[in-house]
Amino acid sequence: MKEGIKKIAVIGAGTMGHGIAQSFAQAGYQVSLMSRTQKTLDRAVSLIESSLSAMAEEGVVTHGSIPVIMRKIHLTTSIEEAAQDADIAFETMAEDKEAKKEVFAQLDKYCPPRTLLASNTTYLNIFDFVETSRPDKVLIAHWYAPPQIIPLVDVVKGPRTEMANVEWMADILRNIDKKPAVFKKYVPGYVVTRLQIAFQREVFYLLDNDFLSPEELDEAAKWGLAMRMMVVGIVQRIDFGGLDLTARNLEKSLFPPTPLEYKPTKIFELVKQGCLGVKTGKGFFDYQGRSEAEVCKERDVKLIRMFKVLKMIGD
Repeated sequence: MKEGIKKIAVIGAGTMGHGIAQSFAQAGYQVSLMSRTQKTLDRAVSLIESSLSAMAEEGVVTHGSIPVIMRKIHLTTSIEEAAQDADIAFETMAEDKEAKKEVFAQLDKYCPPRTLLASNTTYLNIFDFVETSRPDKVLIAHWYAPPQIIPLVDVVKGPRTEMANVEWMADILRNIDKKPAVFKKYVPGYVVTRLQIAFQREVFYLLDNDFLSPEELDEAAKWGLAMRMMVVGIVQRIDFGGLDLTARNLEKSLFPPTPLEYKPTKIFELVKQGCLGVKTGKGFFDYQGRSEAEVCKERDVKLIRMFKVLKMIGD
């Protein structure tokens, strides 16, 4: 399959774009990574190098292969240059309808007729507003941060997308060791994001009402929720617990009564203070002056180690 693809274009070098570019470069593909500003591209290079360093330390790649991988990523501020001769183009812009509409129009103009056009959108139904001359080749490929490590990619078929193109995208992703979840039609947030939104409502309710600290909440989630989830998922867990018990709890409304439309408060206070998370050095947690690249590298090492264990469990 790799032999049939000569170039991948990634439009947007922010949180997701640089990781998607890294994923394909690691798999041996030529990648054109585009951003409107050189500053964003410089940040992307720093984060890619940091991620590859973590992977080398954990034996996922060799130190000697890092320069080879980096050379496969071509940086540009021109969407026309990025699109030229691309076989697949991934749009990773912010969740802005007009911005995505404009990017797809440009990609349709500059990409060869054969090119698949994919959006990384989480919440926008691009099939309702994107206009191209190739609706059969337009789809969604939604990745999860950090995309160079997390295997899951949602692949979503539009009303006019050829199923063969959806299957081809899924095959390409499997070829770079990703696990595509193929959706027959669009649903906002797909699976993980919809669950995260439900989780976040509960998280903000617990934090805002000072039931426990962010540190204690995360410890509970890691050792109680996530650990079991890694083995039995979220649907099979109900099988282990017993459907009769779950059904009885539903009938008797025994689940905790958190308001469905709960409005968070603390997160907005932190934003006003400029505490935006890892990128500013402080959010709910204080990162003690460490750089974004340093904190992300620490996260990547832990994820890589966990992924190795999960692969052993899966085997």
